[in-house]
Amino acid sequence: MEPIQLPTLRKIDPNKKKKKKILLLSDDLRMHSGIGTMSKEFVMGTLDKYDWVQLGSAIKHPDHGKIIDISADATKETGVKDAYLKIYPHTGYGNAAVLNEILKIEKPDAILHFTDPRFWGWLYNIEHELRQHTPIMYYNIWDDLPYPHWNRPFYESCDLVMNISRQTDNIVKNVLKDHPKEDWAIKWVPHGVNRNRFYPITTLHKDYDAFNQFQDHFKKTNDVEFIIFWNNRNIRRKQPADLILAYKIFCDGLTKEQASKCCLFMHTQLVDTNGTDLPAVKDALCPNYKVIFDS
Repeated sequence: MEPIQLPTLRKIDPNKKKKKKILLLSDDLRMHSGIGTMSKEFVMGTLDKYDWVQLGSAIKHPDHGKIIDISADATKETGVKDAYLKIYPHTGYGNAAVLNEILKIEKPDAILHFTDPRFWGWLYNIEHELRQHTPIMYYNIWDDLPYPHWNRPFYESCDLVMNISRQTDNIVKNVLKDHPKEDWAIKWVPHGVNRNRFYPITTLHKDYDAFNQFQDHFKKTNDVEFIIFWNNRNIRRKQPADLILAYKIFCDGLTKEQASKCCLFMHTQLVDTNGTDLPAVKDALCPNYKVIFDS
């Protein structure tokens, strides 16, 4: 394992009540995956209440082995003067050795795990050691039936399971019904989005005219009137090929003139080893209708 560079110690006001520190295990919150985006949302939204450290994962992390202190940037963005946010970037989902090193350096009060637990088998293999001094919390997303009984060991190995939806909450409680946890240990904790970042653009918005000009230019350039916009990763579980097929079926139900004025606009990778060759899918399934790719 590559050595981790020790961080500079921050000055602590002895008269100020110390905030609890949480170690987050998830996709690097600077990345644009769904897990990374939501990690950033709840970290930045609670910096006034907690100090945060992250073991930030990525497939091939360009900052692997470094320590990134973004406390100052977090203060600028949130206005929290004593914000504490450090990221330990790592290629893949980490291992016991790097976790133990971070625990020694940062001494967090709790561990929060956020993403599919099957990627973190090494964490649950040592949970009995960790939980003697550091509780493990799990922010859980699981919406599909049948009930995932194979996840029961993961749920049982956490001190607190926080569920993103009522469906997820129902799933966890059913999986654990033979050995239920106490009520406080399973909670429905829905997440949302920052309304200062995601909101409808109305006529009052400063970029409204520019947005409309771009849209009008796009329609005129491509001779279309109706646009379906898809902004996503080209991976199998996002079902981009199914979308192209659905668009074909939609256009098949229109007149030839109406269909000629429609466009499926897909902002994604054209080809991905985790997904498919979308131009080839378009040529095979939807050769006669407008599908525009933007990567």
